[in-house]
Amino acid sequence: MLGGSYGAAPAAKPRRASRAWGLTSADVAKAVGCVLLPPIVFFATSTLLCFRVRFLLPRGTWLLVVPLAAPAVLCGIAARRAVRAGLDGHWPKLAAVLFGAASLVAVVISEMNYWYFSQPYFLLDSLRAYDDVNPAEMDGVRLMDAGRVRFDEGARLATDMAMSYTSWDIYCVAPITTAVGLPSQGSRLMSYDLWAVGVNCCRAGETNFRCGEYDKAAAHSGLRQVSAEQRPYFRLAVQQAEAEYNIEATHPIFFYWVEDPLHEQQLFFEAAFSNWILANALHFAANAFTIVAFVALFNKASRSAGAHLARALGV
Repeated sequence: MLGGSYGAAPAAKPRRASRAWGLTSADVAKAVGCVLLPPIVFFATSTLLCFRVRFLLPRGTWLLVVPLAAPAVLCGIAARRAVRAGLDGHWPKLAAVLFGAASLVAVVISEMNYWYFSQPYFLLDSLRAYDDVNPAEMDGVRLMDAGRVRFDEGARLATDMAMSYTSWDIYCVAPITTAVGLPSQGSRLMSYDLWAVGVNCCRAGETNFRCGEYDKAAAHSGLRQVSAEQRPYFRLAVQQAEAEYNIEATHPIFFYWVEDPLHEQQLFFEAAFSNWILANALHFAANAFTIVAFVALFNKASRSAGAHLARALGV
């Protein structure tokens, strides 16, 4: 006899928490946080280290960058506490790695981008521009603060007095002068202070200066060479030229020989900005890929553990 149970609706099975890809709603929230937050750290770090803020506040910028590493430290502490408490520490560990990688990679890439592209642009932008400069009448002392110089129409490169210095790379120099400063014309200057320069654009031991826009008739301008690493080698090349041609260069300053120095200066910023965009995009993609791979492995491990448990219980 079935009694009161006859005709009654079957008992409802307990609902399981809804899962997507083997993740609970809490896991999904953690995954979304890992997708969005490390790129924000990367963006903030790279922005501070790549642009004008760093040029104006070279030390103060690091006081803003260092706190951006705090999420990695906090997530590492949370992961350690979770493991000690016997809880699942996979997500805090992943977050610590992602935040740490975001900070570290942003610093490394931004350092290269800043010193090769951003810093030269902002330094040149802070220097003065000079027009209609006669290189035969201007010494280096009066152009110490020059960033861009437009020489007069008579300016030319004295390629017959070119010289180079080799230290792995070839550092090439040639005086910027006029017909007045050409020994081949029977005259020379008291001091050759203005020099066009380039790297690996001439052959060692030969007067074949092929740097910048040397072959353009409209080129009569110079963009200041501002790399502190390369400058000593250019000075050594000038010293060799002094000895070889029996000339003097009392206060040598160096320029890239170009037609439009303002355009050439702008190329530094364009390169820095393009590199910054590319770095942020690549980091976002790599960060997202890491999370997708983690979720896939997490789901596979969860299913494997569930299958082993089911077999152990004889289900």
